[in-house]
Amino acid sequence: MGCRAPPPQFHWLHCSLGGVGEPRNPALGCLVSVQCGNRWKGSEWLCPQFTGASNVLVQTDGINQKEHEIVKKNARVLQMYNNLQKRYNKEVKINQGQSETIATLSAKINELEHQLRLAKQKVMALESKIPAKNKTVQLKRKVSSHKCMCKKKGSCSCKYLDQLLVEIQRLKMENETISKERRMLRNEIAALDKDFFDEIEDLKYALQEAIKMNTRYERCLKQLSSTYGVTLTSTLPAAKHRGSL
Repeated sequence: MGCRAPPPQFHWLHCSLGGVGEPRNPALGCLVSVQCGNRWKGSEWLCPQFTGASNVLVQTDGINQKEHEIVKKNARVLQMYNNLQKRYNKEVKINQGQSETIATLSAKINELEHQLRLAKQKVMALESKIPAKNKTVQLKRKVSSHKCMCKKKGSCSCKYLDQLLVEIQRLKMENETISKERRMLRNEIAALDKDFFDEIEDLKYALQEAIKMNTRYERCLKQLSSTYGVTLTSTLPAAKHRGSL
């Protein structure tokens, strides 16, 4: 079929042969006519359908190069996306472990503080109870001394003496029990590391910073997913900061 100008991919061939007019180089025109099966007639090309390796190379060379660059760019972005997602999942797991550790330590600290408060209350109750007992003992002794006077060769067998002995024995037993509990609590507190509370504060700060970093990672992942149309395969919930810490 006839056409006024050669196809766009053969524009360079048309210019080399003289443009709209006759070919500049008749020998080159004949060579092209023989190889490509084209014939030049006046200002028109009588060209059957172009076939052969030269046609494919001319048409697809630029397209293949662009597609190759796009594929390389997409592969690089996908690799960055996968690395970012792996790092995000790793940080989330670390945050969960830190949260569980902090929760366990906080529960242990609260329990120890509660036991210490109870021991202090018991000690204060006993300290306030002992002077009152001493006063009652002194009053009972005065009363008993007036009521029950020992004879020259006799002994005082008053019932108040037995009651005092029983009360003294009971107070001694309570005092020993509370002393044991107090020693146990002191030993538990002494067993704790000196930097124990500082380490807890460091863990809290590290957890807060990790939560902020995970939020940024998640924002970047969503932005990459929306930009390149990549589906976010897994989204793990970030570890929430506990209000009791």
